[in-house]
Amino acid sequence: MIVKIALLEDEEEECVLTESMLGRFFSAAGIDYEIVHFVDAESFLSHGSAFTDFHLLLMDIILPGSRQNGIDLAREVRKANRDVAIMFITKTVQFAINGYEVDAVDYVVKPLVYEDFALKLKKAMRYILLHTEKFIVLNTKGGAVRIGESRIYYIEVMLHYLVVHTKKGDITVRGSMKSILPLLSASFARSANSYIVNLRHVENVKDNTVTVHGVPVPITKSYKAEFLRAFSAYNGVM
Repeated sequence: MIVKIALLEDEEEECVLTESMLGRFFSAAGIDYEIVHFVDAESFLSHGSAFTDFHLLLMDIILPGSRQNGIDLAREVRKANRDVAIMFITKTVQFAINGYEVDAVDYVVKPLVYEDFALKLKKAMRYILLHTEKFIVLNTKGGAVRIGESRIYYIEVMLHYLVVHTKKGDITVRGSMKSILPLLSASFARSANSYIVNLRHVENVKDNTVTVHGVPVPITKSYKAEFLRAFSAYNGVM
């Protein structure tokens, strides 16, 4: 998953600082991200798919030169997109309180302090992960099945087949580890040569076993370090 961020900030120094902190946060979390910078509401609204392209909107409440302030713009965004995470950046807390009218996940007070900003970004990422569902298509003998990642517990490779263990039961399709891995988001990690685990369903990790929805799944020595790094990165956000 690539987290797409719209940053509405008219002050160049503030923009550079914010982008630097975003880079520090997402790099530490091992999450890919993209930032598109806008200097006012008009430039944002003129963007081709402004209401649907982004996972996170970071808005300065006061947007000099714009016909709208951040709150007005957020109201317009909310009419088209109920799920995008909105976070306000402001110098005045009293304005930030109005952000709750548009279901803002939080607000950040200038000047930005990384430790505080990072905590709020973790909150925003929890919101994004809960509201952003990635779907994959499995080509079964009975036809194509479209399934959301959150419904998958883990995937097991058996010879030339994949057994996808889901909330509604197992789905068996012809495929390989090489064919399925590129379709999955960073919520998944390989625990062994024949197993891919959905990190959101991990209950505990002990010795050479990870328990996924009550089922023990092996962690082999060759994949243990990589799996634990992915698990730590995922929980660092969640």
